[in-house]
Amino acid sequence: MLLIIGLSGAVFGGACAIVASNKSRDAFGWFVLGFVFNLIALIVIAALTPLDKAKAMEDPGDKGRDIDELLEKDELRRKSADLAASLAQSRAKLNN
Repeated sequence: MLLIIGLSGAVFGGACAIVASNKSRDAFGWFVLGFVFNLIALIVIAALTPLDKAKAMEDPGDKGRDIDELLEKDELRRKSADLAASLAQSRAKLNN
């Protein structure tokens, strides 16, 4: 009985790992989930959408981001600071 459970776990785990790898997800983690939860894990990974390969390789933070995106973010921060300063000046004029 243990042999059947182990073999079915290995088969479902392998299937989950293959599907997860094709969808740019963690193959080892899905192998473990497939080994433990069998058909349920296989259905879940089959239903998930593939990850964008660029996002899968990207580390948290600003690493790997496009330089244009970072420049836009800096420009928005500067405009926000200018707007806040302008608002503070307007409030000061109204209070006087």
